[in-house]
Amino acid sequence: MAEMKLAHIGYVVRNIERSVERFEKEGATLLIAAAPDPVQGVYVALLRIEDEVDIELVSPIVVGESPVDSRLSRGGGLDHLCYFVADVQSALEAEQSNGGIVVCHPTFACVFEREIGFVQRRSGLVVEFMSDVKVLNGD
Repeated sequence: MAEMKLAHIGYVVRNIERSVERFEKEGATLLIAAAPDPVQGVYVALLRIEDEVDIELVSPIVVGESPVDSRLSRGGGLDHLCYFVADVQSALEAEQSNGGIVVCHPTFACVFEREIGFVQRRSGLVVEFMSDVKVLNGD
């Protein structure tokens, strides 16, 4: 597989505003304020811990109509690892060839202005692949 670089760790929360406040009180720096991603049906915020690790907080726009509902029903928490890649489709295909199941085909992530896709590995780990370059308006 082509080179991958950790982009962020995804963390599902019930209330994104309260969670951002908590992470900031614990020393995290807010990089992207909570914003809706209507394509995914979620709010997202991005924080950095100790100038090293980025954490993406994710919460549903409407509970019961979101891809993170199942994780929330189990209490939320760690959801996925996200890697920057040159080609999202190729990364998903490589994962499929190793037994992974694509759970979200390439789509535009409004907040990050990048193409993303998700796969669930045989181990159960969900991995997001994010284009290493921004895409304007989903083109």
